[in-house]
Amino acid sequence: MNASIVIRLTLLGAIWGGSFALQRVAVPALGANMVAFGRLALAAGAMVLLLSVLKRSLDWRARWRDYAILGALNSAVPFWLFAHAAPHLPAGYSAILNATTPLFTVLIGWQAGAKPSVSKLLGVAVGVVGVGLIAGFGVVELTTATGLAFAGGLLAGLLYAVASLQTRTRFPGSDPLVVATGTLLASTVMLAPLSILDIGTAQPTVPALVSLALVGLVCTGLAYALYFGLLRDAGPERATTVTLLVPVFAMLWGVGLLDESITTNDIIGGGLVLFSVALVFEKLRWPRRGIARTAAAVAVVAPVVRQVR
Repeated sequence: MNASIVIRLTLLGAIWGGSFALQRVAVPALGANMVAFGRLALAAGAMVLLLSVLKRSLDWRARWRDYAILGALNSAVPFWLFAHAAPHLPAGYSAILNATTPLFTVLIGWQAGAKPSVSKLLGVAVGVVGVGLIAGFGVVELTTATGLAFAGGLLAGLLYAVASLQTRTRFPGSDPLVVATGTLLASTVMLAPLSILDIGTAQPTVPALVSLALVGLVCTGLAYALYFGLLRDAGPERATTVTLLVPVFAMLWGVGLLDESITTNDIIGGGLVLFSVALVFEKLRWPRRGIARTAAAVAVVAPVVRQVR
């Protein structure tokens, strides 16, 4: 992996990690519906301009149904869920829930008949323990509101996993920038009616508006362009390792910008989730004895976490 790819991966991790902190500034002032819609609208506008410069066509009339389905799964609903979770969960928590996407991908593939490797199964188990540890022992009190926020974040991770499979089915061999722009446009249309609900209660402030602009133009528009460039230059396997960086940067942004606190249990639970993603991506090569011992350890810890919760 050359220096250019490492730098871009790190930059993308920092940008996507920052989106969770910025939403915690924008949502209380503007409303979750408005932030989710505004983020999509700004990103879609930037991507349309980029495609016009590149002279690429969306082929909207022929593909609008595919754009709508993928847009709902990959942008509209997950962005809406994370926006509603933002007031209740620290930035790092939302990013860790976002990082469960590879775990759901394994489970969906398994259900469809693709037998997962031992490493991937172990990754799912470790990830469940990590999320449970954060929910049960983290800095946030587990209330109805925070419980719904956790559930929404996990649902978003599941939808991202489904979206990745739908992308392969509906857009095989398609230009990634075209697909991204089409889905962002469709998502913007979907959330436009919901944004009206926040007009009467929104109290715009300069920090909130700046945060929304950054989430839309930088954390969504620019990030998409960076990510698809990495997919082209580094390949899917390396590009998806950015999933490991996003929660780390989200926690750092939360501490630096919002004075959020991090407990030891947050670090352990977050570390387990990141470790689980590495296992799912099969980035670790262990002797079989080592895998067996780790699986046994997870089997002991998991019931304890469930009982405490």
